[in-house]
Amino acid sequence: MKTIMTTLLLSVSFVVGAAQPEPAVSPKAAETAAQALPPGMKQYWFVMLKKGPKRDHPADEAKTLQAGHMANMQAYADKGVLQVAGPFMDDGDWRGIFILDVPDRAGAEAMCNNDPAVKAGRLVCEIHPWLSQKGATLK
Repeated sequence: MKTIMTTLLLSVSFVVGAAQPEPAVSPKAAETAAQALPPGMKQYWFVMLKKGPKRDHPADEAKTLQAGHMANMQAYADKGVLQVAGPFMDDGDWRGIFILDVPDRAGAEAMCNNDPAVKAGRLVCEIHPWLSQKGATLK
């Protein structure tokens, strides 16, 4: 899985941003829903990485931010909390996704806020609770 994820991550065409408030589901509602999951299901956190408000960094700074973004993702993958990551292959506002395996929204927000590209404003993170079958893979 690390090899596949690394390949996906390295093919990124500069995916990076900053966390924004989520209007769709309150943290309390998401936590309550997680307690009543259907059998065999697990809650993850789906993070949509979108273009941030500051995308005018000089090329050398953008390259450094991207390297930090990639290293940050690899560290989370090594810890087992980043389950899936990858870029979108067009030049739209959606830049990429994460599927995170952390207990709550606060954990997902902390991971996003720790990303160098998010800190720099190149990306923003939109976070949603997401269900999948336990043990599901992309094979």
